[in-house]
Amino acid sequence: MYLRAISLGYAVPDGNFEAEAHSVFQSALNLHLNSEDNLLTLIASSEGDLPQGIRLDTPEGFSFENFRVGDLMICRDEILVFEKDSLTIQLSEARRWKCDLPALRFDPADPAVAAAWSFVWEVLNARQRLSEAEIVAQELLGKSAREGVAHRAGKAIRTLLSAARRYDLTDSSAQSLIGLGSGLTPSGDDLLSGYLAGLWCIVQGESKRAQFISSLGETIIHLSSKTNDISRTYLYHAAQGQVSSRLADLVEGICRGENPKRLNELAEAAFDVGHTSGTDTVTGLLIGLGAWIRVEFPE
Repeated sequence: MYLRAISLGYAVPDGNFEAEAHSVFQSALNLHLNSEDNLLTLIASSEGDLPQGIRLDTPEGFSFENFRVGDLMICRDEILVFEKDSLTIQLSEARRWKCDLPALRFDPADPAVAAAWSFVWEVLNARQRLSEAEIVAQELLGKSAREGVAHRAGKAIRTLLSAARRYDLTDSSAQSLIGLGSGLTPSGDDLLSGYLAGLWCIVQGESKRAQFISSLGETIIHLSSKTNDISRTYLYHAAQGQVSSRLADLVEGICRGENPKRLNELAEAAFDVGHTSGTDTVTGLLIGLGAWIRVEFPE
């Protein structure tokens, strides 16, 4: 089978490389580069772009599940070939994809922007309660009586929010979120990825904020050795201000003050990642947006 790559994330190498299959899913195949710790991800056309992603023009019904962990892959002259499979992927015509979160302007003093943030907050909490998710955004910011993962996550995220507002670079509360929870990417990791994304959106050229994010990102990258390879990859890129196109599209819609119909479409796309990864990441995003530019978190 011959497939064409539609897009390449900023982290996909320019030259020749070799990798092996790390983990296999229906619409994604993670690859471990022989020369690096972070992963690359082959993704079906129905998925969003990723910082480490190679999105393919896949036919309807295509699945990566025929591949096996450990399968070897070689890229030479912009052509990917799997040693044990007939799949060939052409990279040469793919566009490069990279988001630019610091270029966004989140201004809750603008009524349309404030309304957009509030709308997404409401639909997020409604989705989490309907699905009986362990993490509910609104409960994280109150001193919830819930025990377990939600209680620990809430305590940590409130401390992180306070640390950002005090520019306290010595705060270590991120450590308690790394690897917290179950799932392919634990909830604590997803909250941190979203929180970093929110902070990147409100740097707005202020050096003190940029310094805080840089230091927090370095801390999280160091701590990420305590979680799994997939989560570590997403945390690494979030620390660089790079997230999925679905999350970037959502925050851009909020910053533009889009209408509720469009916001709902963007939010649902961002939510629909993994079991709870999407909603957990959006939770972190919305909280991060309120770190330095105060928003009214509903009681």
